[in-house]
Amino acid sequence: MDYDLTVSEEDKLPPRLTLLSGPGLGKTTFGTRCSDPVFILTEEGCAASVPKIPKIGKLEKWHDVLGAVNFLCEANHDRKTVIVDVINQAEKLCRQFICDEKFGGRWMAERGKEGFNQWAQGDKLAATEFVKLLNKLDYLRREKRMFVVMLAHEGLHRHGNALGDDFQKIGGAMHKYTWQSVLEWSDQVGHITKDFVSVTKQGERVAKQKGDNKRVCYFDGGPGRDAKSRAGYEMPEKINFSYDNYVKASNLKRTI
Repeated sequence: MDYDLTVSEEDKLPPRLTLLSGPGLGKTTFGTRCSDPVFILTEEGCAASVPKIPKIGKLEKWHDVLGAVNFLCEANHDRKTVIVDVINQAEKLCRQFICDEKFGGRWMAERGKEGFNQWAQGDKLAATEFVKLLNKLDYLRREKRMFVVMLAHEGLHRHGNALGDDFQKIGGAMHKYTWQSVLEWSDQVGHITKDFVSVTKQGERVAKQKGDNKRVCYFDGGPGRDAKSRAGYEMPEKINFSYDNYVKASNLKRTI
């Protein structure tokens, strides 16, 4: 390798964007608005007339998920955006593959044979296997200049706290090992929600809508949620959620 101190003049690569939310808040619709999209589907629900893998239904095997990305890596095509919808279901396929391949289909240990859930062995192996998907998506971004969007359902993760009580925060509905890999890999992680507050009503704590009922997407993380925007791909703390607002805020129109 040659080393020097010159500044690269290459165009900035499109961001690696992960969006998480509860159901029905527009993640898939966001994907359909992206430039020349193709969906890799691990769950049904994308009714838009856009290219999809598979054309009907959803992918049922981990190797098929990897194979779909391999196809996009090797084929000549005009797609500019790849959307994985959703990554937590892709992780389930990955975990099932590891359970079958490494533990003979055993989730629990039995009769002296190890199981997936024993000592978190399966979770660690699945997290390592899942990185193969991230690496293949990186190839699409780097070699084909594709905008990579990964969609996820939200879930809760328990976090240890050396300065006080442990707490829970919102992240992807995945095992913490796999979700951590996704967090580190992503240039931007956005949490889509509707702001609400907790109030007491007839002696019970209930959620009450805050503000004007608009969907917002947070890119600033904290104790309550996992969100981020990496240097070079900075985003505001939050935006009113839509594809057009994302493009305006990201200042990356020419790449996405």
